[in-house]
Amino acid sequence: MPALVGGGARALPGEVTLAHHGVLFLDELPEFDRRALEALREPLEAGVVNVSRVAAHATYPARFQLIAAMNPCPCGHEGDEQIPCRCTPAQVARYRARISGPLLDRFDLHVPVDRPEPGAFSAGAVRGEDSAALAERVACARARQIARQGCCNAALTDEHCERWCATDAAGERLLEQAAAR
Repeated sequence: MPALVGGGARALPGEVTLAHHGVLFLDELPEFDRRALEALREPLEAGVVNVSRVAAHATYPARFQLIAAMNPCPCGHEGDEQIPCRCTPAQVARYRARISGPLLDRFDLHVPVDRPEPGAFSAGAVRGEDSAALAERVACARARQIARQGCCNAALTDEHCERWCATDAAGERLLEQAAAR
């Protein structure tokens, strides 16, 4: 846990602080210690992490974008059309229960990813924008956000959202339908 959120004998910063204003990617999310995962809730909500030890107390910045990946089940093949899953329903439930509901609620997007078709990454695939062009588009978008509202969209408060992101009646209905799913 100290490596992730900070700690140790001298209250040192952890990965969440190293990822401040960046991305923290956690692969194989259910394999992390549950206490470490639950410790992510404070920095995700507050943007800081408090590390208290007998000899020291420190508050570190921790405003980051959390991205995580996990298999659908312990064997990794649930829903795979090519390789059958070997897990029992109880094993799948235990595996998924390793991540608490309150932590899952902090993920804005849940995206299932299917096995790619053979050859999907080989020559002939459609090439997207190069990194420099994409970086320029991101920089322009950030500049527009800051010019419009004084901060990036990720830092919008509820009041900012009401002012800058007001939805019409059709948008409200769409949000209600999505929330009902």
